[in-house]
Amino acid sequence: MLPLQQLPVDVSDPRIYAGVLVAVLLILQYQRTLTWPEYRQIHRLKLKAFPVLDTVVRAFLISHKLGPEDDDEYLTTTDKSIKQTWKQLVRSGGSPHLLNSLKQLPDGSLSQAHVVWLHSDGSQTEAYLFDAGELGTHVYAHNEVAVTQPEDHVLHSNQHDGDPKGVVQEALGIDPEAGKL
Repeated sequence: MLPLQQLPVDVSDPRIYAGVLVAVLLILQYQRTLTWPEYRQIHRLKLKAFPVLDTVVRAFLISHKLGPEDDDEYLTTTDKSIKQTWKQLVRSGGSPHLLNSLKQLPDGSLSQAHVVWLHSDGSQTEAYLFDAGELGTHVYAHNEVAVTQPEDHVLHSNQHDGDPKGVVQEALGIDPEAGKL
C-alpha cells in the first residue's frame, strides 16, 4: 500500500479529488465507444510510454505477474487471437479498458489488451490478454475496487485473483465448475 503522498496527485484536496473523479468518469464513458483499431492505437502508445515512465513512477504503470502455470489470476488460453478474444469479451458486456497499469510476465512480455466490467457493489473485474503465440491468447483476470473510487482503487484495492464474479468466464464460455476452456 502506498502512502497518500506517493499518489500521482494530491487527492486529499477535495477539489483535486473531484477533478480526478470527473476525469475518470469521462474516460470510462469514452473507452466504451472505442472500436478495436481505436483501442489498439491508444494501447500501443501505452506500450511505448509506460515502460519508460515506470522508471520514474514505479508503483502505478506496470504490474508484474507470473506465468500461466504459476499465477492465480490466469484463467485460460483461448485458441483465438488477441483481437478476436478482446472483441468476444467486449461483445459479452465488457468495456475496452484504458485506466489500468500494463501487466508484465517474467519473460518481459506486456499485456496486449484489457477489458473491464464495473459491478454494482463498487468493484470491477479486469481481464487482460497476453500473446500466447501459436496457442492463441492467455487470459488473466482479477476483481478489485473500481476505478470510480480512485483513492481506494490505488491504496486499498482489495484485489481478488481470478474471476470471482464469473463475468470473464461467462464471456468466454468457460464452465465455472470445470474452471478452464
